[in-house]
Amino acid sequence: MKLEDLKESSKMALATLRANKLRSGLTIMGVSVGVLTVLSMVSIIQGLNKTFAEQIESLGSNTIFIAKFEPSFGRPPNQEERQRKELTIEDAEAIQNESDAIAGVSPFQRKIAETIRYKEKQSDTPILFGTTPDYTFTNSQFVGSGRFISEIDIDERRNVAVLGRDVVKALFKEYEDPIGKDIKIQGREFTVIGVMEDLGSFFGQSRDNIVFIPLTTMQKYYPEIVAPEMVFAIIVRPKTRAEVKNAMDDIRDTLRRRRQVPFGEPDTFGISSQDALLDIYNQLTGATYLVLTAISAVALMIGGIGVMNIMLVSVTERTKEIGIRKAVGATRTNILSQFLIEAVVLTAIGGVIGLAAGEGLSFLINRFSPLPAFIPVWAILLGLAVSAGIGIVFGLYPAWKASRLDPIDALRYE
Repeated sequence: MKLEDLKESSKMALATLRANKLRSGLTIMGVSVGVLTVLSMVSIIQGLNKTFAEQIESLGSNTIFIAKFEPSFGRPPNQEERQRKELTIEDAEAIQNESDAIAGVSPFQRKIAETIRYKEKQSDTPILFGTTPDYTFTNSQFVGSGRFISEIDIDERRNVAVLGRDVVKALFKEYEDPIGKDIKIQGREFTVIGVMEDLGSFFGQSRDNIVFIPLTTMQKYYPEIVAPEMVFAIIVRPKTRAEVKNAMDDIRDTLRRRRQVPFGEPDTFGISSQDALLDIYNQLTGATYLVLTAISAVALMIGGIGVMNIMLVSVTERTKEIGIRKAVGATRTNILSQFLIEAVVLTAIGGVIGLAAGEGLSFLINRFSPLPAFIPVWAILLGLAVSAGIGIVFGLYPAWKASRLDPIDALRYE
């Protein structure tokens, strides 16, 4: 087909669309709704993925998390996991000493919702962390003022504490310096030695509502670990991201040997990295994304059926016009391209409108709802390609039908 013929077919298609504004507008609206649905689903899915990845990254650079439970989201530990032997400080030391791929190891013991008091003020929600000096390096979380826990604090099991910003706001006046003040944790007196920098939140839960004390002090006052209120775990930081797998292999070998796990038996502990957590997340959300994709496909199918219906009506109405064009020399390719271009233009316009509406909806979702929404560039290009593809797929049969009309029968059509 020559370029001149293609231009002529395009002009005729556009002229037809302008001549039938209402019908064309309704068809465009159907495609726009389909594209809008697709973009809405993509924006929410991508927003959730982006937010989850950022939240995992905020836990620390390439960190590895070790606990006696298997990593999971929302699944409570089973009976076998609850009966497993607890990890220990000695396990953490062995991991540090027996792997060349590891830069830092930080064991910790966490207790949920401990009572913290200063004078007449009290907070019952802070998370109490017993940890070691390596915690700041391993987790990339640093002190904003004062100092963090030292080796001497660990060795002497001192009653010292480092507070998160939310705890400072809850217990002290606005411009009061908490460092050097004595607070009470479950009735026991602790001296504040530092305040953490802002740590932000993790899936809506503040990480600033926290109190750090030496791990040995924690174990002195809380010798028994009863899940889920209290857990003991180890955080490991590999030397580089490329060393994550080697570090995890070394950790597994060390712990299996120390916990005397027989060859061929499953691990009696859980190891997870950022990538592993993302894999678990993707597995859990895969079914949801499949449902959203199916909804989007149905919306596009409805828009495409509307395009085919309108194009078939258009072919019927313009049967005599088709006969005249064929009588003066138009080929089947000319007729086919005219109607196909008309369908593609309809759906492309609908796609552009749907994209604009999708961007607006994404902005509103981010602004007025807790759901994150993010539309990547590839989704915009995909939206345009899909809308044009709908025109080709659903416009092909009406265009083919028009091109196959017999010119004599078409001229006789009333």
